[in-house]
Amino acid sequence: MIILAVETSCDETSIAVLENKKVLSNITISQIWEQQKYGGIVPDLAAKLHLENMQEVLKKALAKAQIEQEKIDYIAYTEKPGLVICLQIGKVIAETLALYLNKPLIPCNHLEGHIYASLLENTEEWKFPVLALVISGGHTQLYYLKKHLDFELLGQTLDDAVGECLDKVSLLLGYTYPGGPVIEKLALRGKNTYPLPLTKLDDTFDFSFSGLKTAVRRIIERKKFENNLTQLNINDLAYSLQHTLAKILTFKIKKFLNENKINTVVLGGGVIANKYLTDYIQKFLQDKNIKLFLPQRKYCTDNAAMIGILAYYKLMKTSKNFSF
Repeated sequence: MIILAVETSCDETSIAVLENKKVLSNITISQIWEQQKYGGIVPDLAAKLHLENMQEVLKKALAKAQIEQEKIDYIAYTEKPGLVICLQIGKVIAETLALYLNKPLIPCNHLEGHIYASLLENTEEWKFPVLALVISGGHTQLYYLKKHLDFELLGQTLDDAVGECLDKVSLLLGYTYPGGPVIEKLALRGKNTYPLPLTKLDDTFDFSFSGLKTAVRRIIERKKFENNLTQLNINDLAYSLQHTLAKILTFKIKKFLNENKINTVVLGGGVIANKYLTDYIQKFLQDKNIKLFLPQRKYCTDNAAMIGILAYYKLMKTSKNFSF
């Protein structure tokens, strides 16, 4: 089966073509350079750029896949969550293609796509039950799955997501959006010297990172008040932030593992590109006989291939010839 997938939930315009689980093409145009000057995503600008980029992305995706439009069997698209004005662009494009080609539409959940991204170009399958953690620019959520597509939301951030925390700290340090790569690069030359609060270490599976961001801001403001910014080691501060985030995320994973039998842990979302965070979690799991699934780096950030493989599993779930 051939699936064409469309992703426009935020600031990436992406179209992928998959043959079953095989990625034939995955073309993405990012808006980072246009959005950087504003310190974050401007929804109206994002939607405008989606419209401008869509024709080029579609043309390149079909050309690279070497697939004629008539060979497409299904059209998948990101239905939610995301910026509403951006989601509407993708939906209209998908509906137009489906109408023109007379093909079925498959609406998909963006966060579920991030989780299924770990199965892209992967010959292994998850062994259930699965604990899945999504950490991205706008979301931090923990899910439990007893079988494919059976998502139980265990907890989520009550304020800032991990990605938002990194973005805001990057701006506080005088750098730009997106903050994840900035903090990771600074941390390579730092060490854990700043005591930052381990927020929301309680009996729930919810997260809270606004207090952590505020603690970093107060450290910076204190140095400014003392007219002593030269004594602020931004590399150590970045490392300490990264280390604290890793400890908080791992605490929630550990809490669930202490109470439940899990065979697989899946990580997804753009912040998974941070090697320190994934290495920290992987080290925690390595002696627990639990398999860790990570997406390839090229599939960590928003892309249409993750929507395509989610659509594939949705189709397989309804197939009489396939059993999970």
